[in-house]
Amino acid sequence: MPREVIGDYGVADELAWAAQTATLAGMGRIRVLRSGIVGALVEMVLARRGNPSAFANVEFAAPFAGVIDQAVGGRHVTGEGYQARTGVFPLSRITPPNADTDLWALWRSRAEQAAVAVGLPSGLAASIVGAMGELQDNVFLHSQRPETGLVVYAATADAFEIVVADSGIGVLASLKQGAGYANVTDGGGALKIAVQDGESRFGRASGHGFGMGQMFRALADHDGELRFRSDDHALTVRGHSPSLQGGVELAQKARLPGLTISVRCLTPKGLLQSA
Repeated sequence: MPREVIGDYGVADELAWAAQTATLAGMGRIRVLRSGIVGALVEMVLARRGNPSAFANVEFAAPFAGVIDQAVGGRHVTGEGYQARTGVFPLSRITPPNADTDLWALWRSRAEQAAVAVGLPSGLAASIVGAMGELQDNVFLHSQRPETGLVVYAATADAFEIVVADSGIGVLASLKQGAGYANVTDGGGALKIAVQDGESRFGRASGHGFGMGQMFRALADHDGELRFRSDDHALTVRGHSPSLQGGVELAQKARLPGLTISVRCLTPKGLLQSA
């Protein structure tokens, strides 16, 4: 029988580290159960695609893992239907010259409708999805591999979650292409800069790099968690009105190419359960 684990961020970090250190195969068969945290699932799927042999004995009980994997490996869109509660949009669908912008607009509207359907105020839902669009733009501006990007939404009774991910050059390599960032030497330092409003390789006067700040503003007066994962670090901000002036957790992790941003906002029911 496989060892069963809950697929949260702790398990995502553990599996990625074991894969990087070539110890995962020796841990036997592992079955990853649903945790309700889509960002962790995206990270595990991306880690498995980057090192499939190491993950040979790891299986996912959550069917959504297969949906994410299919989107990463191809152009399959889900979640554009009426009353959808989960969806994945591979950015290869809007990477020129095959830019299906009408489908992207429809998909974003379904994400917003799903957030409202599970109890988020309409203004909050619109703000989160608007910030999601800005973060999606960053994939095209900074990753240098926009065709690897994907955007995910998931609405449950407890929370509304969005994930924007890519397998591009990562935050550190992107920043070091710009003037003024030559002294940034590691992924953790790069993340601490990149999450600040207006910071990007184009410089603060360029008008780029405001998606992060827009997301923080969207979550003002609400309970949420944001996780930024790039290179060999993860930066997490959580709590009521999460901000960079509050509790920020920065930790070294196994290397994961590109940038994955996960945002989770509790619904009224989720708030009651956490109280």
